[in-house]
Amino acid sequence: MNQLCPGTFRTGQSVRWGVPQSRVTLAIVLLLTAWFLFVAHDGLHASFAADDMQAIHTYWKPSPWRVLTSQFLLWRGYWRPAVALFYLPIYYTRGLDSAPYHALLLFLLWIGAYQLYRLARALGSDEWTSAAAAFIACYHGGMANLYYNTVYVGDVLCGIFYWSALALYARVRARGSLLAGRQTAAFLGLYLCALNSKEMALTFPAMILAYEWLFHKRPPLRWKDAVAWLRGPGRGFWQAALLDAICLYGKAAGSYGLMKNNPAYQPVYSWARLADFQERYLSNMFYQVYRFDGFATGAIWAAATYFAWRRNRPILRFCWIYVWLSPIPIEFLAGREQANLYVTLGGWAVFAATLFTDFIRSAARVVSGEPLFRRLELPYVRALLYAAGIILAAWGTWSYKETWVVPTIPKLSPLTAEVIDQFHKAGPRVGPGATVVFLDDPWPGGFDMAMIAELWFRDRKARVFLNRATPLTEAQIAKADAVFTWKDGALVQVAGSH
Repeated sequence: MNQLCPGTFRTGQSVRWGVPQSRVTLAIVLLLTAWFLFVAHDGLHASFAADDMQAIHTYWKPSPWRVLTSQFLLWRGYWRPAVALFYLPIYYTRGLDSAPYHALLLFLLWIGAYQLYRLARALGSDEWTSAAAAFIACYHGGMANLYYNTVYVGDVLCGIFYWSALALYARVRARGSLLAGRQTAAFLGLYLCALNSKEMALTFPAMILAYEWLFHKRPPLRWKDAVAWLRGPGRGFWQAALLDAICLYGKAAGSYGLMKNNPAYQPVYSWARLADFQERYLSNMFYQVYRFDGFATGAIWAAATYFAWRRNRPILRFCWIYVWLSPIPIEFLAGREQANLYVTLGGWAVFAATLFTDFIRSAARVVSGEPLFRRLELPYVRALLYAAGIILAAWGTWSYKETWVVPTIPKLSPLTAEVIDQFHKAGPRVGPGATVVFLDDPWPGGFDMAMIAELWFRDRKARVFLNRATPLTEAQIAKADAVFTWKDGALVQVAGSH
């Protein structure tokens, strides 16, 4: 049965000094919200990244019906269809204005921090431990690109749905119950959304199995007992695993499967790839500007293993398994780090928050014996130490951001922002199904200008040709309905009606 972690603050209907629990919860939410807005608000002023244009174009080009049905056709291997539900509503209402995309991204990050708080509570953490975990999730400098680059919204959505589904499951199971019909539908629906957001969700069934093993009973090995377990406590595991298998098939063999069609998503199983990922992974998690070497990486894992297994603490052991397993979908892919680790952040945040409140409890007993604090009751000493620790962490996070993040990530793709700004200033228009030619564009290669133009004209039947990427004959240019060029940093219409 689920238990509160030993060594954490006790909670109930009211705290010891007489404040109703609901007010404590409200105060925590308000303080975390204020901190989040303070530290992350500058993301509102970020521009589009170059990959945003490809993402919006990818989701806009198919019909709305295809976008809707792709949410349920896991075996086809569509590219993260849930992300379309982020981009398209804003695109249809606000076009290529980057501000609303970033505003919604920040709102989703705030929701993610709250969902992690709920997960920590469902795993048995008290109010203060859960708040510390949410504080870590509000802003993490090791994945700073997450707060400025909307193309990583899939990682955020995956984290939200992953943690929500896990929290729902743990909350029901902690009462000794099994998921009922509607609860099962909600559980599987949340997990489906996580799978549709990012491949990081593929480890979810393993975490359900770990939860059952650590917080309840180890799954039986004998055949008859295993069948009975799968019909009872193991239902959530096999149901999630079935969705997992369908999704994995779609990614590997489906018509649009990433692993099938894109070499960047084909894992390379080697020690070199594993060691490289682990060093970058822990460097990001621990705010290490200069990458950890192999010795430091091994030392961190040894320390985490010691704290997780030295005593029978299900929550610490669960988090240890979580931080080992959750990165597996990207562990053997090249160059995955920072924002790609958002789902994995959940395990580290709860793990660190639990150790933090354990330390505060032990330190409070020592500090309360000092002459300066003898007049204070132990709960007040704990609260003071807790607040001091959070303030110190906030100061460290802010200093890291100002020193390392702000100078490097304020503008992700200045050229993309410049070109979109020119489209806003020039306001070009073409007729339905028009053929459009750009004689010159500012990109030395690729089709960024074509994607921006098609998104600007909002016509799926329009055809845009880039003379620089694929040189055209004079006859082809003459047949175009509209001809543009890029001259001295400005978009200029050469021919065709305005």
